[in-house]
Amino acid sequence: MKARSLEAGLRWRLVAVLTLLWVAGTLGAGVALWHETGEVLDSALAETAQRLLVLPLQDDEAATPRVAEVGEHEERVIYQVFDARGRLRLRSHEAPEEPLGQDLADGLHRLGPWRVAVITRDDGRRRAVVAEALEHRVESVTESLLALMWPLAVLLPAAVVLVGVVIRRGLAGVRQTGEALDRRAAHELDPLPLAPVPVEMQPFVRSVNALLARVGQLLQAEQAFAAQAGHELRTPLAAARAQAQRLLAHTGDEGLQERVRSLLRQIDRLTRTSERLLDLARLRGGAALRRSALDLAELARLVVSDFGGEGAAVSVRVVAPPPVLQADADLLALALRNLVENALRHGRTPVVVEVAPGRLTVLDAGAGVSPEEWERLARPFERGATPAGGTGLGLALVAQVARAHGAELRAAQAPGGGFAVTLEWPRPR
Repeated sequence: MKARSLEAGLRWRLVAVLTLLWVAGTLGAGVALWHETGEVLDSALAETAQRLLVLPLQDDEAATPRVAEVGEHEERVIYQVFDARGRLRLRSHEAPEEPLGQDLADGLHRLGPWRVAVITRDDGRRRAVVAEALEHRVESVTESLLALMWPLAVLLPAAVVLVGVVIRRGLAGVRQTGEALDRRAAHELDPLPLAPVPVEMQPFVRSVNALLARVGQLLQAEQAFAAQAGHELRTPLAAARAQAQRLLAHTGDEGLQERVRSLLRQIDRLTRTSERLLDLARLRGGAALRRSALDLAELARLVVSDFGGEGAAVSVRVVAPPPVLQADADLLALALRNLVENALRHGRTPVVVEVAPGRLTVLDAGAGVSPEEWERLARPFERGATPAGGTGLGLALVAQVARAHGAELRAAQAPGGGFAVTLEWPRPR
């Protein structure tokens, strides 16, 4: 599943909540506005009807109804005035000639699309009918609601930015803690500080600290066991080898000599395993690197010279003069020696150590392994399906040396055929 951003999720959820609250508040205001506007306009209709009742009009039966003409304009309110006999005496220019609300009692009424106010004088001589189109009220309230919604459209982008800034600052402590954890080396298992982290996230950080403590205890136990086992094995193995060599020197039996040589090979294998265990324990224990200026080409030549018995099987090729590198020469030599031994043992000759700026590559003519198999072999005590011997610690040691130096260990098929294992340092920025 794709990882989701907590910051983005909170930002859009808060903006959505603010938008919903604004819309809900606007709708609530619209309901209140409709009610209050209705009361005000109903009162205005009644007041208009009362004023019409006191206008001077002719009561002559022969008089024609008067029409209020004030020029063309949009008339939102129309009115009619009737005499005691129900005859129309006065009307607005858009009011119909037929009576509005003829059978309606005095008061406020809804008549089709109209809101109608009907008032009759106490003496019964005159009756006024004033009507307003309900469409006008709906239009007024709608325009008011739209006026309330416009700020939301303007402020919403600003709200997105401001909410994002507030959340980003609130989560700054969490981000700093994560970045500090990413920058840590593999052996740095000190607890994370709680101070910069919000209170809600502190239980999570405490759990991480507890996990780091447990991992540290397990690593310490593993390192102590490996170091102790290596130290304890070194002396008896040296003594056993000395006794086997003495036995080989003082016996003339060919069969017994062959058995002693086999014993010596097994003792040497155990010795290499104990030495590798000690090296791994030192690296995993976070031992400080003894860094110094190092020429990779000189290091490669020095390591290859240890394989002089191989003749032309191992050689050095300098692609370009490498810059001076700050590194632990002993550990890098140990890693390179392991890679060359693996190439000789599991690959095919010739083996070439290629030196380039920030890169050491060991190439052999073998078929190599798949990426999945390579990932497995880089773990301690993992061996490939080959008849050649080995401890299963060589690549694990090389990977540990690479991590300690900030380099990357990778393997791939060589462009010209064969298999290539590379130690590469990142380019300086």
